[in-house]
Amino acid sequence: MNLPLSDIHAAADFLRGTLGSSPLIEVSRWRTASDASIVVKAECLLPTGSFKIRGATWRIATLTPDERARGVIAYSTGNHAQAVAKAAADAGLGATIVMSPDVPLAKIEATERWGARVVIAEPSSHARRALAESLAHTHGYTLIAPYDDRQVMAGQASIGVELLQQCSTNLPAAVFVPIGGGGLIAGVAAAIKQLAPQVAIVGVEPSLEDDARRSFRAGRLISTEAPSASIADAIKVQCLGNLTFPLIRRYVDDIVTVDEAQIAAASLRYFDEAKLVVEPGGAVALAAAFESRLAVPRGGRVAVLACGGNIVMERLASLKALAGLSG
Repeated sequence: MNLPLSDIHAAADFLRGTLGSSPLIEVSRWRTASDASIVVKAECLLPTGSFKIRGATWRIATLTPDERARGVIAYSTGNHAQAVAKAAADAGLGATIVMSPDVPLAKIEATERWGARVVIAEPSSHARRALAESLAHTHGYTLIAPYDDRQVMAGQASIGVELLQQCSTNLPAAVFVPIGGGGLIAGVAAAIKQLAPQVAIVGVEPSLEDDARRSFRAGRLISTEAPSASIADAIKVQCLGNLTFPLIRRYVDDIVTVDEAQIAAASLRYFDEAKLVVEPGGAVALAAAFESRLAVPRGGRVAVLACGGNIVMERLASLKALAGLSG
């Protein structure tokens, strides 16, 4: 399994004209534990508030006429749901989205506002996928998988192409990438390692839901039985994909975990210090970068992906207690 640069560049060229680029932001006081500066790829500022709009838009753009006529279905904890709903609406297609009852209500309502029909499954990634596949079979819908799809991964890989172009005069020593099902990191890693193999790719997930780290260490897929209690709902996927895992093994240098207090603190620091709204699942990369002791040349930097910003202010404020902050 590979994701060739020809596929990645095709997606990146299309999406540049459709979505534009997400900005690169640097907060001067932010440093890693080894004193490298940190730059943020603010995917949270894209339409629907996350990187997921890339993969969804490109996947729908590549549908055959027959697939378009049948309408689309997706399963998601929220960000892929909104992305597919918007991309389908923009293309004039009907969309059904399978979600879970433990997903924040704001994400369900946002998905419905794009015109999609939401169907609720049991609260696990396995249940969401099984119901979506069953409905696709019954009604003939075209399934838009959230991560285990070559075109979706090619769309997410466009982030890596953009990042290298934006950092062309000072490439980051490492890029920290959140991990759920693996589509984001598989695509980004495939792009960056084929274009700039000296850049390290570090995956990040919650310590409460560390199936990707354990799979990476073991060299085989390891699944957790049920969702954890992590606040990082956007990346609570219990197993990496069959297509994403080989790319992760090939191109990713390491996978690390962060605890709940670190995740909450990073999300709040985005808001307080960078003036960005970043949900916990999108903030794990920054949390890991703050703790990183990766050796970086003097004057060097690392990059983090702020991959989602779909969180209501009440929930953001509630993170203060978990982060150990008062007020």
